[in-house]
Order: sequence, then C-alpha cells, then structure tokens
Amino acid sequence: MRTYTLLSLVVRIALTGIVCLFYSLQASSQAFADRRPRLLLDTEIGSETSLGYKLPSTAFGPSLEIPVAKQMEFQVSSAYSPDRKAITNDGNSLKLSASAIGFANYRVGFIATIERNWLWTSQFDKSAWLPSAGVVIRNDGAGRSYLTYVLPTGCVWATLSNPCKIQSNRLQGIEIRQDIRSASHTRWGFRVGFYRFCDQGNPNDPQAGRKCHFATTALATLRFEFHLGGRVLSAPSNPGKSDNF
Repeated sequence: MRTYTLLSLVVRIALTGIVCLFYSLQASSQAFADRRPRLLLDTEIGSETSLGYKLPSTAFGPSLEIPVAKQMEFQVSSAYSPDRKAITNDGNSLKLSASAIGFANYRVGFIATIERNWLWTSQFDKSAWLPSAGVVIRNDGAGRSYLTYVLPTGCVWATLSNPCKIQSNRLQGIEIRQDIRSASHTRWGFRVGFYRFCDQGNPNDPQAGRKCHFATTALATLRFEFHLGGRVLSAPSNPGKSDNF
C-alpha cells in the first residue's frame, strides 16, 4: 500500500512537472509583435513583358513600415526601375507609394494605397496615379498576404478643360503579394498582377476608339529589414500567433 502511494505521488509530480514545462516552453516561445519602425531595402526581378517592358523586369529602393497602434500601420515606399520599354528600346521609371492598414482583428486588415508612377523614354514621358484598396491577411508563420485591386485613373479623350496630350492606359486589375520572413532581417516573396489596359490612341478622335488588352505580371521579391529605435514589445491580440510584423 505504501509502495502504491509513493508510486502515485511520483507519477503526479512527474505529470505536474511535464505540464509546467509545457507551459513554460509555450510562454518562452510566445511571439510578441515588435512595434519599432522597420526600414526595408527592396529588390525584385521577374517579367512584365505583357505591359510592354523588356526582360528582365527589375526594381530596387527603400520602404518604411511604421506601426502607430496595435491595429494601425503606415507604409511608404519608393522604387527605381531601369526597365526598357519594348517600343522605344530604352527608358526608366520611378514609383512612390503610401499605404494605410487598419486591422479589424489579429488576422485580417484593410489596406488603402495611393501610388504615383513616372516613366521616361527617349520618345515620350508619362506619369499616372494608381490608387488601390484591398485586404491584408496575417498567416501564422508565413508572413502576410495582400490582395488588392488597382483602380483606373487618367484622361482618355481631349476636352476643352483638359487637352489630354497623352492618353492614360487606364490600367486596372488584381494584385496579389506574399511577404514571408525567412530570418530576423530577411524577407522574400512574390508579386503577381492580372490587369486590363488600353493602347495609346488619338485623344482628339473618340470615334477611332482604341484597343485594350489583358496582361499578367510575375516578380520575385527579396527584402532586407532593419529595425529602427529601441526594442518595444507588445503582446499580440492573439497570443502565440504572430508573424512579428
């Protein structure tokens, strides 16, 4: 009887120790969201031939992610591209963008972006506004997924108030982006787009119309991340499930 009682006590102590160890490991491995601003150096390479660019398509530039609250974040970015237009066999471009993200809960957020693009070639220069909106989804252990829709802007036909010297392509469509952290200072991912756009035409001749096309783009991304300021941690709203950004 005494042996049985002693064995029962040992088993209980062992089980209690296992349970305590489990919760200790869980607590120590619990991910906390890092609230520091994040500076990123971005690079991408892929194909945008269906938009009239020669292979390969490349771009690079800095971006900044600024958490301002547990459920808010601002992003600003710039990217320079030396891509050549097929029609002129030269060119380069620059884009600047600003985004605001509001998270409804830990996993799902909504994003609104305004982007400005400039294209310079030996034959023409163009610029365009590209607003977009969509959703952001945090994936456990796999970073973030972005699904947005680009809205068309710009003039098509000349009017008395707007001569519309260069027509807008009226680019619009779906963009999908995946951002994955592979190390504390490295992210990789991809960006694909499914668009509809129109060729250049005579803005003074609406009767002539113009031809429109569908396009698909695909680019791989690599981002180097640097944290700014002192480390400020806050527990995520869904403990144990954080991609840390």
